[in-house]
Amino acid sequence: MPPARKSNKLTRKELQQLKEYGQLDPLGATGAENDLDEMISKAINRRGQGRFSGVIPLDDEKPRGRGRGRGHGRANREGIDRHSSSRTKHALAPNKKQKKEKTDAYTKLLKTLSASTKSASNQNAIVSDEEDEPSTDEDVEMHENQETVPLSDDDMADGDGTLSGSQTEEQVYEIDEVEQDADESGDDEDNSSNEDDGDTEDLVDAKASGDFEKIEVCEEHDYMGSHFAEDNSALMHEKLAAVTQKGYKQVPIDDPKLGTAILFDVANGGIKPANPKPLKQKLVKPFQKLNKKDGFTDFQRGLFNWMDQYRDVVYAGRNFEKDDEITTTYTLHAMNHVLKSRDREKKNNTKLSKAHASGTDAGELRDRGFTRPRVLIITPFRNSAHKIVEKILKLSSADQEINLARLNKEYGPGENDEAESKAHKRKPVDFQQTFAGNIDDSFRIGIKFQFNTVKLYADFYRADIIVASPIGLRMTTGAQKGDRKDFDFLSSIEMVIVDQCDVLLMQNWDHVSHIFECMNKTPKKDHGCDFSRVNNWFLEGMSEYRRQTILISEYMTPEIQAIFNNNCRSIEGKVRFKPVMQGAIADVVAQVSQIFKKLTVKRLVTAADDRFAHFTQNVLPELQRSAVNDKHTLIFVSSYYDFVRIRNYLRDKGFSFAAISEYSTRTEAMHARLDFYNGDIQFILYSERAHFYHRYPIKGIHHMVFYSLPDHPLYYSELVNLMLTSNDETASSAQLSCTAFYTKYDQLKVERIVGTRLTPQLISGDRSQYTFA
Repeated sequence: MPPARKSNKLTRKELQQLKEYGQLDPLGATGAENDLDEMISKAINRRGQGRFSGVIPLDDEKPRGRGRGRGHGRANREGIDRHSSSRTKHALAPNKKQKKEKTDAYTKLLKTLSASTKSASNQNAIVSDEEDEPSTDEDVEMHENQETVPLSDDDMADGDGTLSGSQTEEQVYEIDEVEQDADESGDDEDNSSNEDDGDTEDLVDAKASGDFEKIEVCEEHDYMGSHFAEDNSALMHEKLAAVTQKGYKQVPIDDPKLGTAILFDVANGGIKPANPKPLKQKLVKPFQKLNKKDGFTDFQRGLFNWMDQYRDVVYAGRNFEKDDEITTTYTLHAMNHVLKSRDREKKNNTKLSKAHASGTDAGELRDRGFTRPRVLIITPFRNSAHKIVEKILKLSSADQEINLARLNKEYGPGENDEAESKAHKRKPVDFQQTFAGNIDDSFRIGIKFQFNTVKLYADFYRADIIVASPIGLRMTTGAQKGDRKDFDFLSSIEMVIVDQCDVLLMQNWDHVSHIFECMNKTPKKDHGCDFSRVNNWFLEGMSEYRRQTILISEYMTPEIQAIFNNNCRSIEGKVRFKPVMQGAIADVVAQVSQIFKKLTVKRLVTAADDRFAHFTQNVLPELQRSAVNDKHTLIFVSSYYDFVRIRNYLRDKGFSFAAISEYSTRTEAMHARLDFYNGDIQFILYSERAHFYHRYPIKGIHHMVFYSLPDHPLYYSELVNLMLTSNDETASSAQLSCTAFYTKYDQLKVERIVGTRLTPQLISGDRSQYTFA
C-alpha cells in the first residue's frame, strides 16, 4: 500500500519512487491533477518495459537500458533486455552504492579544481553531468524517434530543499511529509512484485513542459555552454568589438605554479572561478587511472582551469618534467569538449523528435558546424602523436578500439628506432626524449567515437578529433600557394592545440601558419551538411571568434607571438604564460669571457640586412686576420636563410671554411669536423637546426662567434662549454673567446640567455657592449 500522506500533493520521496518503478510523466495526458494512486498504478504497470531510462521506446522498439546520469532504468528482474556485448556493461543500472562511489570520485576530483570548499547544494549542482556514451551520427540517428527526460533528480532540487544555482522559485516544488521511513523505499523497490500496486515512494515533480528549459539554464553555468551559446546580447557585441579592435585590457597575473602571465581581458570578464561543471562524469575514473591519482596536480588544476574557460592559452614554460602532465591535461580537455558537444546534439535531436510527435515547432536548434571534426591537435613527430592517441583511448574507456594494431605498427617504435635510441645515450637528455621512438614528421590520423567504440584512421569528414603534423596537413590542404586541394574539414574546428611549438620551429613554421589560414573558412562543398542545424556564427563567418587556440612551447618566440596576436581571437579573451627566465648563461662552466655586442639597426624589416652588412664589413676581416695565428673559429647561425647567405658570401670570397647544416650528410659533417680540429680550414659554419637534429660534439673550438643568438637557450651553454670539453690541454683560457651579436629586436632571445633581470639593461642600456666572465 502507498504511504499515508497529509495532502494530495506529490512529495519528493513519492515521486522519486515512482520514477524508480517505471516511466512517469506527472503532467501527461491525464493532466497536472493526477491522483497519486492512479499514477502509482500506471507506473508499476509499466515495470515490464524496464525502469525509467530517459528514453521512451516506441512500440516496435526494444527499451534501452542506458539512461542519463542517475536516471538509469532498472529492467524487470525476470524479463530484462540484454544488450549487445559492446554495451552490456552499461545495460544494467548501478545500485545505490555504485552511484555513491561515482559521486564520491567525481566530488573528490572537483575538490582538486577549486581551493575553496563548496556547500552541499553547490556540489549537487556540480555533479549533475550525466555519464553518457560518446554520441555519433549513428547514435544520433537512433534517437531521432525517441524521447528523453535528460534532467536528473539532483539537477532539479538540492538535497536540503534549498534553491540550487540553476533553479528559480517556480522550479521548486512543494514537499509534503510522509509517515514512513525513507530507507524502506530501497527495500520495497528491490523486493516488489506486480501483485502490489502501491509499494512506491519518492520523486521530485519535474514538470515535463519545462525539462529542456531547465537543462539550458543549467548549461548556462557551464563555460562551454555559455561560450558556444547562440547569443545576440549587448555583452556579446561588446566582446566581439573588443577582440576585432584589439581592445584588450591587460591584467598581470602571478601564478605560483604556472608562472607570470598576462591576461588579455575582454568586457571586464576578469579572472573567473573554476567551472561549476568541468568534466563529463564518464571521464572521471579514466582520468584518475591515467593520471595515477585521485585528482589534478596543482599544475594541472591551474592549466585546466584556464583551458576550461575557453580562453586562448599560450604556455611558454613546457619542459620534459611537465610533458606528461601537460599532455594529459589538454587531451582531457579535448575529450571533454567532444563528449559535451555530442551530448548537446543528442538533446536537440530529442527535442526535434518530441516536437514532431506532438505536431509542434521545436524552433531553431543549432548545435554543429559545417563538418564533423571539432578538435585539431598538431604535434611534430609520430612518437608524440602516439602518446596523445594512447591517452585519448584510455580516457574514452571504449570496449573496442579499431585499427589499434595499425597505430602501434605505424606510430610506435620499430626495431631501427630502438637501435637509434640506444645510440643516443651520449646525447643530452632533452635530445634523447625528443628523438625517442618514431620521429617521422609526416602523418595525419582521424579519431571517431561511435557508441562504445573508437575508430582510428577514420575519414576526416567522419572524425571528431584530428591528430596531425604540420607537413602532414599541408600535403592535404595544398603544398603550394593558390593550389587548393581540400581543407573543408578544417571549416568547423572549435579547438586547436599546437604542442611542442619550439620543435615545430625547427621544422617549417610556414606550415603552421598555413594551417591557421585554412581553418574556419566557409567550405566549398556541403559534405552532406544539415544547414538548419549549423550554428549561426559558422554561417556568418564568425567561427574563428568561438575557436579556442592552445599553444604549448618551451619558450616564447616572435613566430608564436604572431599567432597569439593575429590568430587567437576567442571572445573570452586570451592569456599568455611566460615564466621568469634565470638565464642559460648560468650553466656555462668554461672559463671564458663572453662578450655581447648590440648592433644598431634602423628598422625591423632591415635588421637582417644591417646585421649581414656589419658582419661582412667589420667582423669577418678581423676574424680573417686572427685566423693567421689561430684558425679554430666556429660561426653559429640560428636562421637557415642567414646561414645560406653567409655560406654563399664565404664561398664567393674564397674563404677557407666548411659548413654543417641539417641537410649535411653524416660523412660531410664528419669530414668538416675533422678538418676543423686539425686546423686545415679557418672557419666552420654551423646552423641551429644542425645542432638540434644531431648535436655534433665539435672539437677544437677556440673562438665562438654567435652571428645570431640561438632560439633554444640550452644550445648557448652547450656550445660555449664545448670550448672546454673538446680542447686539448694546450688550449688555455686566455686563448678562448666568445662573442655574440644581438639587436633590440632580439629581446626574447637575450632574456632566455642572460635572464629576465638583466635583459632591460642589455636592450635599453646606453652601452653597446657587455662582458660576462
